[in-house]
Amino acid sequence: MVRLYIIRHADPDYDTNRAQGGSLTTNGMKEAAALAHYLKNEGITHAYTSPLGRAKLTAELGLREILQFNCNEHDASNNGNCTNNFDMNVGIEPWSRELSSWRQISHLQDFPTKQSQKKAPAIWDFPSPIIRNQLQELSQGDSSTPGWKESCSDYSNYAENYKDFCSHLDEFLSRHGIIKNDDDCNYYLSQDTANDPILRKSKIALFCHGGSGLTMIAHLLNIPLPLVHGGMWLAPSSVTTILFDEYTKPDKTEPIVVTPRMISMGSTNHLSVAGLSISNSSYEDDFERPSGIKHNFE
Repeated sequence: MVRLYIIRHADPDYDTNRAQGGSLTTNGMKEAAALAHYLKNEGITHAYTSPLGRAKLTAELGLREILQFNCNEHDASNNGNCTNNFDMNVGIEPWSRELSSWRQISHLQDFPTKQSQKKAPAIWDFPSPIIRNQLQELSQGDSSTPGWKESCSDYSNYAENYKDFCSHLDEFLSRHGIIKNDDDCNYYLSQDTANDPILRKSKIALFCHGGSGLTMIAHLLNIPLPLVHGGMWLAPSSVTTILFDEYTKPDKTEPIVVTPRMISMGSTNHLSVAGLSISNSSYEDDFERPSGIKHNFE
């Protein structure tokens, strides 16, 4: 069965190489390097990354033990960027970059941190209690209740952005034989992939970001986006594994249905094996917490 590994970049250094999407801290370098042994053992067959520097560097370090993707030299004439197998075999997916333009437009007074006073917080940092209150009726299953795009005013502004993002994700999956049927909202295995035992066991690594990774999870699992943003978190360098679970009717007359099943979320086992722990970020005001947990702290 096809597996998708959604990998958030390691601990970020946003100031270095800012124009190209940042880099990694010293701890982030160690976190990304710790991924290498794990991903080699998983048998990654395809690899992709966001174009932003912090994700690309995580990919370079995390894939270095896989010959097909390894980056064993850097070209000084190319701003130190990696050449060789990495450039040739790791795809760049612009749609998977961080959703930095998805910003909140209200409830800004509800954020206690200095950071939120400098710039409107990202939409996935919306205070969870407000989201849960707005979606209370929806989560209780009242069929007459409008969906989250109507219930959450901040999110309704990005409904079209979300639709576009999901379209890009579905197009990405279609390249690996996972085809979305908009009529019944199911995914199906293409005939070519179903008939190819190698493609049918593809293991796809996608190096991305906290916000874009959570947004992928919401779409794949068909969970309201605000609930995923408000109730889940992806640690730096964490790995979320989606198994495309196959279902075939007994008569085998119809295409194979594949259901995205999250078999692990935000795993950092590779850090434990390497004797590391999740790093606290230098960008989270005065709080000791990792990158990506913002605004909901007193």
